[in-house]
This record gives sequence, C-alpha cells and structure tokens, in this order.
Amino acid sequence: MTRPTMFWMVLLLATGCAQPVINCTSAHGYFAVEYVLTQGDPASSCGQLEGDVLGMQTYPQPGGKNGTPDYRNAIVAIRPESLGAMIKYATDRGAIDGDDVSPNANALGKFGQGFPTDDDFCLVDRVQRASVSLPEIEAVPDDPNTPDEDESQPAQPAAEIAYQWSRARFVVSADAQGTQFEADLEYTRDGCTASYHAVGLYPAVSCESDAECDDDKNGINPDFAVRCNTELGLCVLDGPLPAYE
Repeated sequence: MTRPTMFWMVLLLATGCAQPVINCTSAHGYFAVEYVLTQGDPASSCGQLEGDVLGMQTYPQPGGKNGTPDYRNAIVAIRPESLGAMIKYATDRGAIDGDDVSPNANALGKFGQGFPTDDDFCLVDRVQRASVSLPEIEAVPDDPNTPDEDESQPAQPAAEIAYQWSRARFVVSADAQGTQFEADLEYTRDGCTASYHAVGLYPAVSCESDAECDDDKNGINPDFAVRCNTELGLCVLDGPLPAYE
C-alpha cells in the first residue's frame, strides 16, 4: 500500500469516528419535572409544588442558508401541564376564550448560543414570564331527574398564576439531545411567591416503582440515572445534571 493511500485511510478513519456537533435544542414533548423548594413558606399556597409535567418545544428561527431555518438561533417554549389543564377546563366551561388565554401560559426563552458548551450544556437566556388570569367557575350539580347520568362538574377557583424561569439549561450531546433539563423557578399564585429548583427528564413516564423506570421499553435513555418519585408517580432523574449511571 502506498503512503498516499495510507494517509487518506487514516484521515477517513479519524474523521469518521468524530461525533457530529448538535445544535442547542430541547427534546420535543413532555418532561417529568421534580421541584425542590428553595425559598418560601412550605405551608403557603404557593410553597407546596412537588412536580409537574412540562411541555417543551424548540423553534428554530428563519434565516438559515437557502431558505432553511437557522438552527443556531432557536427559541424554546415551556408550558406546565397543570396550568394547561386549568385553561382547558375554563375554556370547556365557556368561562374564557382559550385562544386568547392559552398563549400566555407559554414561557419563551432564547438559547444563548447555537451549540453546546464544552461540558454539553445549552443555556437559555431571558425567559419571558408566563402569566395567566382565570375567573372563578362554579360547580354544576348533578341533575336528579337523570339518575343514569352524572352531569355534575367541579368548581375551579379564580387564580392569578405566573411562572418565571431562570438559569434554564439542557444537556445536549449525542447521547442526550436536550432530554435532561434544569432551571430555577419563581412561582406566584394569588400574590403568594415561592422559589424552586426544577429538574426534568424526557420523556415523562408514569411509574409505581424504580423497576418501571429502568424498563428499556419506556423510551428513557437507559444510560440515565433514574428513579421513581412515587409521590408524583413519575420517573425522574437521580442525581445532578448530567445524570448518568
């Protein structure tokens, strides 16, 4: 074999083994998120959050080459499932126009750079405050004239709810493409404010035991360190980010 041929084979092998660089992104879907209270009264109405399911979506902005999206310029949206459920119920009961209120539940932030840092983190800058105002909805009693049907509907109290996220970041690598997340949260409800640290895992998987979280068929990366939070009924990360076995 000639020297030039050997040179090109070595070069090909070297470049072929390199991992491709991934743009900053979040996984698209639902994260199981555990909250830890860092400031506030745990007995207060705003100090009792234990966790939630957060919907995440990344939106590359226009401006890429040849009319393609600019993947180095992306916005991420964060939306709590619990807040979305309250909006849906108020919409279904006719108390609000969901098309007007629903967008206010989304917290939007911009990735600070197009690619992960050397330690595989992508930071999200300047996350907008998500704030929703919902009216009181009265309960509907069951109609005694229709014993075979239950027409009752629960009440929902009026609520002023806001989520202010900060220091949000995702693990982005070939092995974890935006599937681990953490952030600080300032949560306000009806004038009461508490602070939390949030840690999230994609996808959100229900569980009753650690064994269910270790099941290779549940969609969770088998390399991740996970456990079942039985209070939430969700698989969560077990350790600081990046959380690996």
